[in-house]
Amino acid sequence: MGELVAGRGLKPLPDDGHPRTQFAQDLRMLREQAGAPSYRILVEKVGYTLATYSSMFNGKALPEREQLLDLVGYLGGDTEEWAKRLRGATSAEEQLKIDTNKRKDVYAEIDALRAELEGYQLIASDPESVFARAAQVQADAQKRIAAAVEIEVNLRTAAARIETQLGETSKAFPLAQARAREIIDQARSAAQEIEYQAHAKATDHLNGAKDTAKSLLEEAQVEASNLIERAGMESRRLRANAGRIVDQLVQEGDRYLEEAREDRLQAELERQRGAAQAERMKLRAKVDLYRVIVEAQQKLLDVGGTESAALLDILLQDLGINDAAINSSDLHGRHRRASPRTTEEEANLLFAGSLGDFKDSEDAIKVSARKIPLPRRAKPQDK
Repeated sequence: MGELVAGRGLKPLPDDGHPRTQFAQDLRMLREQAGAPSYRILVEKVGYTLATYSSMFNGKALPEREQLLDLVGYLGGDTEEWAKRLRGATSAEEQLKIDTNKRKDVYAEIDALRAELEGYQLIASDPESVFARAAQVQADAQKRIAAAVEIEVNLRTAAARIETQLGETSKAFPLAQARAREIIDQARSAAQEIEYQAHAKATDHLNGAKDTAKSLLEEAQVEASNLIERAGMESRRLRANAGRIVDQLVQEGDRYLEEAREDRLQAELERQRGAAQAERMKLRAKVDLYRVIVEAQQKLLDVGGTESAALLDILLQDLGINDAAINSSDLHGRHRRASPRTTEEEANLLFAGSLGDFKDSEDAIKVSARKIPLPRRAKPQDK
């Protein structure tokens, strides 16, 4: 646009880029070429009011077609050419209004997206969110693991105590056998001694001594058999009780260990889901914000707003989403233009791919949780 100069007796027009301002400047030049007639002469010769001519020559508004043709005809201009100029200026003015409104809408959308991002941040910091629940589940799992460890320690202590009792029982059995042999030996010695003494006294006394010795021997054998049988029964009873207690403690310990592992796996799954949800929300917000800013850059570049487009580039860098695909062949000077391939469809495909990665990660956690084997203890068998 050339430099705007003042007409005779008129103030200079502002260089505001409006089509109506340039149109008014062209009318001033036509008026100067026709001798610069005053507004009063134009009112007398052409008609209309002083306010109408003031609006025409000062760029307040575009004139109506009939008013323009009457004025141009009086000033000696080409009416057909000026009618075309009026149509072009009217279209340019309407397009400027549309672009201005669109620019305002773009900034409003950016403000709305910022508010949405702040909402996502509040959700992520909420104590009732999935992160807090996952932390609580993990704490419960740690408590269950501690209880299982305590049960295992008690189980080992009980097993050691039972083993000690079995050892004492095993030691008592040989002692009983030795006691029985000792009694038998004592009985035999007593019988021999009585037999020797009775042999010295008399045959009757000898027979009586034999009977007594025989009786004592039978009693000793019966007592020894009873001791051996009672020792065997006590040993079997203690062994059976010990096996039953060990089985119960092993089953209870395995159950607690399995519950603790399941709780820990559930806590890990909840934590992964929370992280995936947060990443999806942040990725969705970044994709939407990037799409809106790129569309705004394209619209600003279309209307010549390169400086505003450069400011949106700075906004992309501040928000940390400036790594999108940009076609460097579309750049003019230091101002960038978004690649035609950076469309809403491409952004949606990018977001869908990221969601697929998070879903595959979550499925892998579930499969690995099902494949983790739980330890089993061998049950003691009675010998």
